[in-house]
Amino acid sequence: MGRPRGFDPDAAVRTAMTLFWQRGYDSVSFDRLVGEIGASRKGLYALWPDKQALLVAALKSYRQMVGDHFLCDLEREDAGLAELAEFWSKFENAARQSGWSGCLVMRTSADRIAAESQVAVEIKAYFDRLSDALENALRGAVRRREIKSDPPLHVRARQAFAVVVGCSPLASSLWF
Repeated sequence: MGRPRGFDPDAAVRTAMTLFWQRGYDSVSFDRLVGEIGASRKGLYALWPDKQALLVAALKSYRQMVGDHFLCDLEREDAGLAELAEFWSKFENAARQSGWSGCLVMRTSADRIAAESQVAVEIKAYFDRLSDALENALRGAVRRREIKSDPPLHVRARQAFAVVVGCSPLASSLWF
């Protein structure tokens, strides 16, 4: 049996997620991660072979966190306009928070690291989940006759997706 780890891996991922989110991938050194997490280099390397692997873990954690808070209502079978309105309200409230850093996935997608295959997979998974959730709620709104079916749902979902993507980095400057 090996020595127990001197740090909590889940807390390490959350700390890394926050650093990448606030500063961007290229601005966070592995030494900074070691210091902020409070782990040894060897301890981090034992779980994540490099900084990119820790970013992938952070993106997965972020996708789960955002999904639980922002998307789960949109993903329900009975979602409709009320859930879309609540989504936009949550989005606006988050953007009004002091220290708003936009969206980690949007920020990462604009970085050179986004071209790396495992990072690209996580970015696509997040974008797909967001787009599917928006389309699901719009489909429910059409089913309940809350909105008309024209323009087509996939077009409306892409329009809503584009607004989220466009507003994520700008939101704090729009409301403050």
